[in-house]
Amino acid sequence: MKENFNNAGVAQKVVTLLALPLADRALEMQLLKDDFAAWMEQNFILKSHQVEQLHNLPDDFRKQLSNAISNYLMQGNVLQFQKDEKEEEDPEFKELSVHGLEQWQDEVVGMTFTPLFIRISYRDPHR
Repeated sequence: MKENFNNAGVAQKVVTLLALPLADRALEMQLLKDDFAAWMEQNFILKSHQVEQLHNLPDDFRKQLSNAISNYLMQGNVLQFQKDEKEEEDPEFKELSVHGLEQWQDEVVGMTFTPLFIRISYRDPHR
């Protein structure tokens, strides 16, 4: 079932993924790594400009993001995600920030635990 691409929808998807048996979660995470944009389209209700933005992410960044999310969830961690609400999305003023991106590139992370936090925020175009 597709979830809304908002805080509640992403939280629900994370709970669903973490509840899967380990082998099923591993398969789902491999699909996410293989084609992040397609996985997002299959799992979330996205607007056409959001789909376009996913496909327009730089390849290296999209690969890093999919690796980090996959590795983080495979460890059984709850992904931290925050998407600011805005009445009308203006893709020109959207900011995507990811804390912990570099630390979660490997499947086995060192002793220091770094949370993975993804935030989508909007700048005021008049500033």
